[in-house]
Amino acid sequence: MMAGVRGKSTDSCPLCGGAVFPWIGVPDVVSEATVGLPSPVDPYDPAGGGDARLVDRCDRCGVGIERSPEPVDLAAELERIEAEGPEGTRTFAAPNRASWQGSLGGDGWAALAEWQGRLLLTPRALGLLVELNGLHPEEAAFPPAGPNQRWLWQSILNGITLHHNFFSEFRAGRLRMGNARSPVAFAADMVASVLATPFVLLISVPLEAVAALAGRGGRMVVRASASSGERVADLDDELGKLAGAIEVR
Repeated sequence: MMAGVRGKSTDSCPLCGGAVFPWIGVPDVVSEATVGLPSPVDPYDPAGGGDARLVDRCDRCGVGIERSPEPVDLAAELERIEAEGPEGTRTFAAPNRASWQGSLGGDGWAALAEWQGRLLLTPRALGLLVELNGLHPEEAAFPPAGPNQRWLWQSILNGITLHHNFFSEFRAGRLRMGNARSPVAFAADMVASVLATPFVLLISVPLEAVAALAGRGGRMVVRASASSGERVADLDDELGKLAGAIEVR
């Protein structure tokens, strides 16, 4: 159990400077103490709950910010979400806190179990993060397929199972009958997940596809290029190299 507040709330958003307020407590996963339903951690009174990542929310750009005594490392946050993309650009992909599934799941949103870093981004927050790292972002895209479909499916199942992210944790090997809430709860969740999955998919697949079209998909992808200043500097370097080659000749 946590003896006190883990870290401290930031005074202002590191991305836009907006005011931040307590939002949710995300229970730590992958331990016997936290397998099961999310711990009832009150972000206004964190000492009264279990071990959790305490998260504040900016009222301006909407970003979720994990509390910590250290300042947010914006360069590390951007590097952490970099994905493969076309040459000449950099591509970043992250769960979308402003998505329909994020609103539906709340602190039971399945994507939170895979969230890395300290910033839980929205489209606006991701654009700001890219800009603050000296890059020029394109408009965010929302793929209708990918891990976001799995996140929504699991988030809906979380509403009927006794274990949080039961099927995902079971497939990953982190949840077994030996560390479950009880053998009966484990068996009940296995049966419920198997029987409910076909019906859940009938809802979750088209719902996430529509959300993506509406700009509220669970996963967002942004491509970015060097800022205009960096492009000018690169051009100057190339011109300098060309001039040097001409002089040599």
